[in-house]
Amino acid sequence: MAPIIGYGAGGHARSLLEAIRSAGAFEAVALIDDDPERAGTDVLGVPVVHDALPGFRERGVEHAFVGVGGVADRATRTRVFERLLEAGFSLPPVVHATAAVSPWAELGRGAQVLALAVVNAGAVLRDGAIVNTGAIVEHDCVVGAAAHVAPRATLGGDVTVGDGAHVGMGAVVVEGVSLGAGAFVAAGAVVTRDVDEGARVAGVPARPLPA
Repeated sequence: MAPIIGYGAGGHARSLLEAIRSAGAFEAVALIDDDPERAGTDVLGVPVVHDALPGFRERGVEHAFVGVGGVADRATRTRVFERLLEAGFSLPPVVHATAAVSPWAELGRGAQVLALAVVNAGAVLRDGAIVNTGAIVEHDCVVGAAAHVAPRATLGGDVTVGDGAHVGMGAVVVEGVSLGAGAFVAAGAVVTRDVDEGARVAGVPARPLPA
């Protein structure tokens, strides 16, 4: 198995370590975290170190993943993604062994598909997109860069999720709807109409949240 490192040592990193181990293609050798107080600890047996990217490249580690999750912190995920690329790492997709990903789907760099998720034929996950535990991305959807489809959320066929958008836990986006870049869909919402860039919606059917 090829060695791989992660950047971020919180809860999302735990889910990714499980996914990596289930698939068997990579062996996680370390997690890097910006918090010096985490250095010397471990996550699921993987040691946490502080800000050591150049050292791993010098030792021949070529692969990395973004272990930063969170609902409202998409900017940090993007920053970490870019830092890893600038340091010369390859960011392969991470797919849990129990996920069902069509061979006719397209996964960008660093895309993440976690346990029991479904990504159907013709779907496209852009760089750094997350399809979390048990989520469903139906045929011909496009999930933008650094967008997050949270656990048990469902995208009907031909849905577009803009870059950095968030679809909350258990939310449903019906067929053909588009979510603009940075849009936010609250947990449990049912989205039946397009959502503008940066807009926040909630409810059944989903309506704009007060500014």
